[in-house]
Amino acid sequence: ELVELFDFISASTSIDSNGVDVDEKLKEMHTRLNEENGSSDYCTWFLRVITAAHLKSDADRFMLFLDASDDTVDHYLDIATFCSREVEPMGKECGMVQVTALAEAMNVRVNVEYLDGRDLAEGSKKLMRYEFGPNGGLEVTLLYRPGHYDILYKF
Repeated sequence: ELVELFDFISASTSIDSNGVDVDEKLKEMHTRLNEENGSSDYCTWFLRVITAAHLKSDADRFMLFLDASDDTVDHYLDIATFCSREVEPMGKECGMVQVTALAEAMNVRVNVEYLDGRDLAEGSKKLMRYEFGPNGGLEVTLLYRPGHYDILYKF
């Protein structure tokens, strides 16, 4: 089903000069990618595998990002264990290490913005921004809310 989905995405995003409504194709693609327990789960799983492979390919470097003082990661003696428990299983939240690895593996710039919850002086409330991956090329901006990322679109 994953190959079928990628074929559908490729066909939906190509320029069609045969009178096919591209907007209709994009709506259908949006629906398919947002189905609960559907095609989107295959895409998520595929991205998790890519992330884990990239982490494992540079294990010494990424191991330094796992904070040993954090109760959630202090029992990870190596990247393979971290990946098998925190990256590869579905339903696990994505942290900064995973975002960095996926951005690098896909050669995509990922900007993560969020309000950190601190009281800021009047008029100076703004989103905090973290940037991952290479400059130039494809860029994606996400809004982080605890446990969830939303795509931010530029108008």
